[in-house]
Amino acid sequence: MPTARLCPLADVAALIPADCWLAERLAQDPDALADETVLWITGDVQWPELHLDAPLASGSPQRRWWQSLQTGADNTPIPRSLFLILVDGHLRIDGALTCDDTDGATHLIVTGDAQMHNAVIGGQLVYVQGALRVQDLLWGHYNHGELRVQGGLQARVALFTDEYHLHIAGPEQVEFLLDEVRPVPHLAEFSCEVLGAVFAPEFHNGAASGEDGLAAMLHRPQVVAAVRAGDSAVHSSADIQAAWPLAHDLCADNSISVPNILAVVHTPVIAHKEHKAYGWFQQTDFSICQRHVDEDGDQRGDNVFITVWKTWDFYLSVEQTPAPQGLLQRLAATLLRRSVPTTPQLTLLYRRYNQGEAGEWQALAEGTDPEAWQACQRAWRGVLDYVRKAVGQHRARYPLHQRLVATLTAEHIERFTSLPVFTEQYNDWWDSDRNGWWEGDIWVGARQPCMHDGEPWGRTLKLSWHNGDDAPGDDEDNAHSAYQINIDEAREGPALVEFTYAQRQNDSRAPLPRGAADHIARLLRFYGAVEARIRAQAEQEAARQAEARRIEAAVHLLATPPLAADVPDVAVFPLELMELSAQWQADGQAYVAAVRAHQLAQDNPEPTVGDAATTGDEGENEDAEEEEKENTIPPDPRKAAAPTVLQLARVVHRHADADLGERFRQRFAFAPDAFVQHAANAGCFIGPVIALDDGRVLARIGPAYDDTAHWVAVEGPQHQPLPALRGLGRSPNRHTFAQGDGQQITTHQGFGGPVIARFALPRGNEGLPPHVPVAPGPLGQRCDELIPFNDGQRVLLLNPTGIYLLMPTENNGSHGESDTGGVQRLHPQTFDEDGPYTWPKNQMDEEVGGQTITTLALDMLHMALSPDERHIAVGDQDSSHILLDAQGALVAEYDPQSSYPHHAAFSHDGTRLFANSCHLYWGSTLSAPLAPLSPPSPLAAQGLQDAPQPAPTGAEDPPTLDDRCRVYASATQPGLVVLGDADGYLHAFSDDGQALWRHHIGSTISGMDMAPDGSVLWAASYGGYLVRLERSEAGMDLYSIGTSPYVETSRWIFWSDEAGPVRW
Repeated sequence: MPTARLCPLADVAALIPADCWLAERLAQDPDALADETVLWITGDVQWPELHLDAPLASGSPQRRWWQSLQTGADNTPIPRSLFLILVDGHLRIDGALTCDDTDGATHLIVTGDAQMHNAVIGGQLVYVQGALRVQDLLWGHYNHGELRVQGGLQARVALFTDEYHLHIAGPEQVEFLLDEVRPVPHLAEFSCEVLGAVFAPEFHNGAASGEDGLAAMLHRPQVVAAVRAGDSAVHSSADIQAAWPLAHDLCADNSISVPNILAVVHTPVIAHKEHKAYGWFQQTDFSICQRHVDEDGDQRGDNVFITVWKTWDFYLSVEQTPAPQGLLQRLAATLLRRSVPTTPQLTLLYRRYNQGEAGEWQALAEGTDPEAWQACQRAWRGVLDYVRKAVGQHRARYPLHQRLVATLTAEHIERFTSLPVFTEQYNDWWDSDRNGWWEGDIWVGARQPCMHDGEPWGRTLKLSWHNGDDAPGDDEDNAHSAYQINIDEAREGPALVEFTYAQRQNDSRAPLPRGAADHIARLLRFYGAVEARIRAQAEQEAARQAEARRIEAAVHLLATPPLAADVPDVAVFPLELMELSAQWQADGQAYVAAVRAHQLAQDNPEPTVGDAATTGDEGENEDAEEEEKENTIPPDPRKAAAPTVLQLARVVHRHADADLGERFRQRFAFAPDAFVQHAANAGCFIGPVIALDDGRVLARIGPAYDDTAHWVAVEGPQHQPLPALRGLGRSPNRHTFAQGDGQQITTHQGFGGPVIARFALPRGNEGLPPHVPVAPGPLGQRCDELIPFNDGQRVLLLNPTGIYLLMPTENNGSHGESDTGGVQRLHPQTFDEDGPYTWPKNQMDEEVGGQTITTLALDMLHMALSPDERHIAVGDQDSSHILLDAQGALVAEYDPQSSYPHHAAFSHDGTRLFANSCHLYWGSTLSAPLAPLSPPSPLAAQGLQDAPQPAPTGAEDPPTLDDRCRVYASATQPGLVVLGDADGYLHAFSDDGQALWRHHIGSTISGMDMAPDGSVLWAASYGGYLVRLERSEAGMDLYSIGTSPYVETSRWIFWSDEAGPVRW
């Protein structure tokens, strides 16, 4: 009878095997993990299953087993998480050893033997000091996991992927080994297609090319679920061997020898009456040649020629040399016309490539060039792998080729390539933008029967994928392989189907050999995956269009503008829409109330007596799990009716009538969560946003890098494009505007008002030291963001190459003059030779005038100008939070509280800097108090820059305003700052960090502006929303998620799949 107890890791440190990382960690720092909890078992143990994600979870076999060992007096608490299970004995698991989380799960050490039916593991140490026996599937995945076995391994199928750490001592008996983590021969060494024979189809990711490894071709969660349910994820051994026949008897020792070369060249890979055959795998191609006299009368010997693309060439030949003979023997042979006896002689030659050019041929031997010898050995094994599969197919009468011919018939290909995506969308074989698209890892394109340049062309289907990397001198995108299926319908009788393939983009298509097992299996897999996807998409699109037509026919108005004030809504909207309105509004109120309650509970968690992590009451954990389920917010119930209501919004918008629009909005409050997927798929980025005093709102639609980005003005139901505008910004006092037209910047008194000054655009390489060899270019002249100073005599400009301070041209920009004005780089100003701004990630190549130039291209650039114009805040992903004075001199630097600086703003009175940094979709915003500027230093008077100054008083460790939001936009009022986050919320805080309210807009906030008195707030988002909020004294909006005093009064929707913007 085993015994067990829960204890700290320190208690079992002596039992941890010395050769694992856990022992090394304890030796280096005994206190680091000493308090982690261990389930220590002494004696042999047998469990039905073991899931390492939460082995002591409520209802688990280990939880029940543990409780069966406890006495009434033992109140040892059960932890929520377990660091290690240590079995000081043998372990038997009748079912599966599994884990979901490959980033981290409970570790397992067994001092004896371990036996289980399946093991799908990763994310932990599994150490077996004895023997490990897995009856069916052993899969170790990801570099956060490790398997160490001291007594040997036995498994039917063993799969090791994605840099999994593996150390096996003792004998290995694995029937089907798939091992991409060790340099050992295995079934998938040269192709992943064997997975199709090993794993059942429901576990495959058919649209994966195989370039990203074996794991990318499988659905691991489904494998885990299957083995946990007691099912097998892999086929039986007999089925695997039948589906993937191999000629194991061919060249069993794998050596490069005369018998093996002769065996290879005399296989059925070379067709009857032929003397040569060709093949390829990965980036290696080869030919095998039988001894013959060619068409030129030259004698050709038995040989194998192998090319590893622009890396190696190998020539493996068996030459028949005459045997030594005496004079009488030679004379007799001549007189009697007997053939001269010969002796086979092995010739091995190689040449290496340098920058894509082949070198001289050299003799190859094991001791002459170890690198070449090793490369040749691997390439030879690849050829043997190909030939063994081809011979296996021949012996089994080519089952894969029979399946190919039966599946990809001319009729089948015609039906597939006649789907609308081929005939309407991607229907021009000679136009690179319209001849195909990527479906996962597979490029898909088809040619319809047609005449082109006076020649007839037949139907073709092409499937391509990325294969390796381009080599020096290759054409662009040359490292793409392809299968092409040609249909000849012009011949008499049934249409002829021709299967062809090419290893590289610029290779001519060659007939696909019927013994090329990997290629045929891949073609079948590719075709099955893309056909299923494309047909499903076609059916969904057809259903969507039918539903759209139904909705469009059903949605109409009973009366159209102008509408008299006394006309009731029932006379405008049909009865079914009035009924829908009642349900929509009721569902909206209920949904908003549920979300508010959920958020309130999260904001103010109720104190609990005790804690499930420190009590032994099983009910505590169950209650926690049940509470988590209850706290899950259900989906918005308005989602089903959303397409109908959107169509009504379109109909209303077409009339551009304010009264009709308001009637509609009162009947159908916008529901962001009902349209969340639509906004994510079709939403256009919006920002910056600038509200004018005359009621118009100006906004850029589309990100600055998009050629289709454009500025618009909206007012009420009216929408006006501003095609001449390429950039826009407003001064802190809201009176001066900076406008860009792509040629220059001008400042104005009011938007479009009298010109104050003109400014030349930067070029992108100003202020750079010689060791940053970037060129000027269009990227440096973009106007992503502009901020003019109040007097219009200076402008801040941001684009991917940096942040600049612009001064006016001396002649104020008279047309025809060439004065360039002043351009001062504000950020970055320092360029260390070892980065970050010299790193490739912060530079980009672009085509300019047919030449490729390199420019700076920084991420997360941001800037802000304080309301009093004393400070400028700048930063990017690789900087600190940087505070400058108005001339660009460094005042202070602040360490980010999260990973990457992302946004900056100043308080309304300019006495605080709010600086946000982020990590993924979370972030933290510091609130740094700003001291008055000190008098200029003597160095500044000489035109030199001081060394970095310490942060102002109290700012070395500035307080945190917020520790949750990744901020994309902000607005300020006296004593108030509103932050827009990645989750689509506006969050209001007091200057001292007190949370005041929040308001849900939907989709990541991208722009914001607020009226001076705070009465109106405009917010924009990545989902294509431009929303007007108005402060209300009537309490919270019943239909808006949040706690703000604002109600939504209108919403412009800019979606790429709409004919134009829609006002809601």
